[in-house]
Amino acid sequence: MSKYVYQIQGALESEDGVLRGLRVLVCDLYNFDSVDVPIAVLDKETRAYLKYRLMVTDAINIQRLPIRIQNNIRAPLGRWLDRWVLDNFHGDPSERKSINP
Repeated sequence: MSKYVYQIQGALESEDGVLRGLRVLVCDLYNFDSVDVPIAVLDKETRAYLKYRLMVTDAINIQRLPIRIQNNIRAPLGRWLDRWVLDNFHGDPSERKSINP
């Protein structure tokens, strides 16, 4: 697996306030991109927690969330981004396809 870093930029919500995903900046030594990660990669409990936090505050600092919630975000997000980086940064350009919904 190649090394890359990412930063969560924010939550994606529909017009009626439904949490749809996370906007994430991803980069490695040679590439930089933004990707919208579907909220379905997170478990139901974590999605509900994020939805609640977004209702009571305008911004969420992931580093200030409870450790359990941080881990429930970072682990599945990392797995999803591993696949995305392989497909979009290192895959055959003629076979690249968007993973975004």
